[in-house]
Amino acid sequence: MRVLGFALALIAGSAFAGNSYDLKINLSLNGKHVASPRVIVKAGEKATITQRVDSQESFIEVVATESEAKNAPGIMMKFIVGYIQKNGDRTIISQPQILTNENFPSTMTVGKIGEEQLSLTVQAERKSF
Repeated sequence: MRVLGFALALIAGSAFAGNSYDLKINLSLNGKHVASPRVIVKAGEKATITQRVDSQESFIEVVATESEAKNAPGIMMKFIVGYIQKNGDRTIISQPQILTNENFPSTMTVGKIGEEQLSLTVQAERKSF
């Protein structure tokens, strides 16, 4: 049984004041579920989630902002996903962007068949603290 350890670091301020987003994230690599973190991030500020599975450490960074999706208020999320090497260097796998409506799960899969594929599903909800 694998144990996932999550460490959450909110960078550049508190996520508990002003406009924020509650993000439910599901990450899969090559069809294999990796993590299901949940994070509250302040609009326009970066949140970083790190995790370790066995000896492999990975990270997800996200910045969420207001936008427009299909002529309605939307939420734009810009992600950076990758691995953290033993020496601390980061290797970026993908930098997907997802534009979605509030409380609507959206999925993006990037990569080529036969190569590394990343699937990211996110559901965003606006929060005011």
